[in-house]
Amino acid sequence: MPGSERIAGILERLDQLNEFERQPVGENQLQRGMYFAAAFAGEHIAATEFVIGALFVSLGAGAYDVLVGLILGNLLAVLSWTLICAPIAVQTRLTLYWYLKQIIGR
Repeated sequence: MPGSERIAGILERLDQLNEFERQPVGENQLQRGMYFAAAFAGEHIAATEFVIGALFVSLGAGAYDVLVGLILGNLLAVLSWTLICAPIAVQTRLTLYWYLKQIIGR
């Protein structure tokens, strides 16, 4: 198939690029834990949750249920990142996408 050969050629050329995600993070670029917590909060405590929470309230869920759900959900998200993702990231110092590509291929 000519289309698949073309895609394979494009992927090969992309693999030859020296992207930042393929380089381990240097010791001088590491940040403190509070910086990570602030960046994580900025990314994951988003307005979407509040919009969905308001939707649940309008559909009959109590505000208490929504707040407890948001707190538990965010706590579980932080714990999963802290206990699962962060140790892998610290060990490899590569982005998740590049690390997965090294493990499982394209």
